[in-house]
Amino acid sequence: MFLEKEDVSLYYEERGEGSPLILIHGVIVDAGLFSQAAGLLSSHFRVITFDRRGNSRSTLRGPEENRGFSMERQAEDIRDLMDFLHIDRAYILGASAGAVIGQYFMQRFPERVRHLIMYEPAMLGYMVKDPAVRAWTEEMQEIIGKRRYNSAVLQFAKHIASFDRRSPEKPGEQSMREAGNFAYALTCEFPGLLAYTPDLSFMRQNRDRITLAAGEKSGDTVYARCPRELAAELGKKALAWPGYHNLPFDLPEEFAMCVLGTLILAGTQGIAGSFSES
Repeated sequence: MFLEKEDVSLYYEERGEGSPLILIHGVIVDAGLFSQAAGLLSSHFRVITFDRRGNSRSTLRGPEENRGFSMERQAEDIRDLMDFLHIDRAYILGASAGAVIGQYFMQRFPERVRHLIMYEPAMLGYMVKDPAVRAWTEEMQEIIGKRRYNSAVLQFAKHIASFDRRSPEKPGEQSMREAGNFAYALTCEFPGLLAYTPDLSFMRQNRDRITLAAGEKSGDTVYARCPRELAAELGKKALAWPGYHNLPFDLPEEFAMCVLGTLILAGTQGIAGSFSES
């Protein structure tokens, strides 16, 4: 299904009934990251997944200057999709760059978010204070500038730790879609993420509505350190979820249970009832 906007045809999928839960993917991948997990979560939620603009099935159109990465446009896409689907408030979960976008969406439209889960956020603008991270991002930009996209993807993957051996085989169609996202992800989204820093004051004020989590096997990668450091800024601790950075795809059952359990423990409304009815 598609939401047709002036500058993008936004692909989305909807499963289940109950309290709305929106899942936001990171760079290079698309809504396929959550395919199995969304099916499991649909027993308890009305689950919405979508390909973010410029990725896979969400094709951009209009003037070239409108095709770059913008946190504002990312947030507006979520708001417009919620309006289109008649959703006033939703639980939001973002993985990697999706967690950054989810954070900005909450910052921009706080009244639309019940609770935000940030799984291994790619908050590069926040983490670049670390000299090692800064050196890595500079190397990435140099490789991207030379249009060596395959090399840049390999360099990008260095901070994803490892891949879970239990991960299912990725469908060929999904792999082809994701390969088509390389150029946009590297030339538009990576610089956009690097330029963004969160409003920590806002996050502190809304700390009870924010949960940060990292994969217990992700070690000391940038994406695993980021939620721990952000959680410390909020006076909280990041949760340890099983697996690695690609947990939603690698271990969909474990991921779904973590999401459900986290929202129940957070004391959010509308979950216990749907859980008991399943």
